[in-house]
Amino acid sequence: MTKRIFARLAVIGLAIAIVVPIAAAPAGAAASIDGAGSTWSQIAVDQWRADVARQGLSINYQGVGSTSGRVFYYQDQVDFAVSEIPFTAAYHDATGTATTNEVALAAHRPYAYLPIVAGGTSFMYHLDINGHRVTSLRLAPETIAKIFTGVITKWNDHAITLDNPGLRLPSLTIRPVVRSDGSGTTAQFTAYMASQTSATWNAFCQRVGVQLSPCPSVSLWPDINAPSQQFSDGVAAFVAAPYNNGAITYVEYGYAQQRGFPVASVLNKAGYYTQPTANNVSVALQGVTINADETQNLGGVYTYADARTYPVSSYSYMIVPTTTVAPFNAAKGATLSRFILYFVCVGQQKAAQLGYSPLPKNLVQIAFNSVTKIPGHVAPPPIDSCDNPTITGDFVSGGGPPPLPGDKQGATPTTQPGLPGPSAPGTGTGNGNTTGPGDTFARSNPVCTPKPKPAKAKGSTRSTTTTTTTKKKKTTTTGPGGSNSSTACAPNGSAANGSQGSTGVNAGSGNNAQTTRADGQVNVPAPRDPLSVLLYVVAGVLFLLAVFGPPALATFLKRRRAT
Repeated sequence: MTKRIFARLAVIGLAIAIVVPIAAAPAGAAASIDGAGSTWSQIAVDQWRADVARQGLSINYQGVGSTSGRVFYYQDQVDFAVSEIPFTAAYHDATGTATTNEVALAAHRPYAYLPIVAGGTSFMYHLDINGHRVTSLRLAPETIAKIFTGVITKWNDHAITLDNPGLRLPSLTIRPVVRSDGSGTTAQFTAYMASQTSATWNAFCQRVGVQLSPCPSVSLWPDINAPSQQFSDGVAAFVAAPYNNGAITYVEYGYAQQRGFPVASVLNKAGYYTQPTANNVSVALQGVTINADETQNLGGVYTYADARTYPVSSYSYMIVPTTTVAPFNAAKGATLSRFILYFVCVGQQKAAQLGYSPLPKNLVQIAFNSVTKIPGHVAPPPIDSCDNPTITGDFVSGGGPPPLPGDKQGATPTTQPGLPGPSAPGTGTGNGNTTGPGDTFARSNPVCTPKPKPAKAKGSTRSTTTTTTTKKKKTTTTGPGGSNSSTACAPNGSAANGSQGSTGVNAGSGNNAQTTRADGQVNVPAPRDPLSVLLYVVAGVLFLLAVFGPPALATFLKRRRAT
């Protein structure tokens, strides 16, 4: 009886070996494509990849930073790249030395830029006072610049108390954390400082040995000795760690939302402190101008006079090929264009809940135009049928509620519940020892008393080259990026500013587990590569044959001899 069972199992194993490979690679399956680049955009990209996987599209993406993404593109290692900044003719290393002409290196592989998602570069911070989390911090642009350039070193510095007169801040050391890798987020933040706080930024560059005047926007943070972490997920995890009270970093808003950590309200040109909500970002981007190559000029965003403006707003690019230079081909072009048409239309419906802002109609049109340049592309639909919430939905670009009266500079401050009130009047010179009266406290928000789970910080090795030649292992991970991202409470002001404030538990960028967001939707992992599935099946069949084959064969031969 046992031998008969073994024989049947062997036959079943042989049948599986024949049938499963056929099912693993169906005829006419869409070509898989590979991309790399921005971690600023990765939360959205990973969500969209999971969405289109249900349509049979396999999109592999490596969140390695904008600089490495551009390198991978011109080294022909990926089909597309995502970056907050375009290729540059003079890429500068951390010392300010021009090392690479990216434009020349990418010339053999013609490309187009298209907008992918808008958002705010936020200032995520970790500040607990007597066991209570501060959630309503306000910072002026000059104060932010001085914090990250080392001029302001204590949380009770006079400049910070001027922004927050309703709060008695502690004499706690500030721990500014920067990106160690070549980063589009760094480039966006330093571009803002170069434009709006140029004296502080130029003085810092001179002090750390960057001999450029005026000091430009840079992708690598100029101070090689600064506390640093790799990727957006790394800096956010560092700030969120329970042992890092006093830390602050610059990162895309969604990473703070994932962890339930607050971000500072930033003073805009209209004299209001605002949050990087979807509505405030969309207001700010009304000030953007478009260059001839479809890239963005953010000067008008920084100074846009609407009271709702979040001044450090921008959008990210996808860099797509316009020829079939290897590794690209028309079959991949069909997949890539289908992916793009999904995320600039339906995919933008998830932008706000992920910590971004949906693209307005004019940027969707730019994306449609770029799609038509991709070999093998699927034709875009009429733009008025695009299911983007700014086109067929109820999200009005430049709309949203006005700021609260307490957000205005000079308004009567309100003390956050559970925290000490204003400090005694005084004067200060940036040494953190004195406080004084001044502007307003943004608003009274509930204190986040349950604190997030510990988040392990990543390594802090600085990358100082843009000529990486070894391609990192591709991943098909899903779920918005962020390790150990357990959320306890919503960040400051999300409801007041119209943000949806998604604060559910989200998987890290390296986690393939299915995850559930606060809105009840499930982030489903992208399907495995059919080749990987086939290899597992073959290995299983060989194991079954090795175990059950000999007994089955012996039984068969014994019966032959008996007859």
